[in-house]
Amino acid sequence: MICFPDDYEAAFDLLSNFVAGGLTLLEASVSDGGPLSKLPVESIDGQLISPHLRNLQKEWEIVLTDRPPFPKNPATNPLQEWDRQLIQYYEKQIERVCRSLICNRNAQKKAMQRHHANGGLRHYELMEEKYLRLLTGFEASHHKAVSHLAAF
Repeated sequence: MICFPDDYEAAFDLLSNFVAGGLTLLEASVSDGGPLSKLPVESIDGQLISPHLRNLQKEWEIVLTDRPPFPKNPATNPLQEWDRQLIQYYEKQIERVCRSLICNRNAQKKAMQRHHANGGLRHYELMEEKYLRLLTGFEASHHKAVSHLAAF
């Protein structure tokens, strides 16, 4: 049997009414326009679900209306914000240096494949050393900023 109830509450109550009337559900599925979702028929015991859902909705509405509003701008220490900005800066720099290292290594591989490129290989080695020094410095600064922020 296929039904088109207005909402999930009505659909669950309809199934509960079938069970209360003595029918045995072998399979049940719901869909709100998307793929079918199978329901656990063993949990449908003939009791209406809508009163429980309405009570739950009322309880949530009470909880949500009684809570204080969220602050628009959470109180943060200016130093914490500075640390967050530093962390983002160092993460971008680390990413940039890593990309440069990869490009340098790829260019070095291509140069090594050429037989007459022995003189130019030193350039790639020096660039790699430079990138590794930069990477080490940025990683240390990043770690320091993360540790400083965690101390708050």
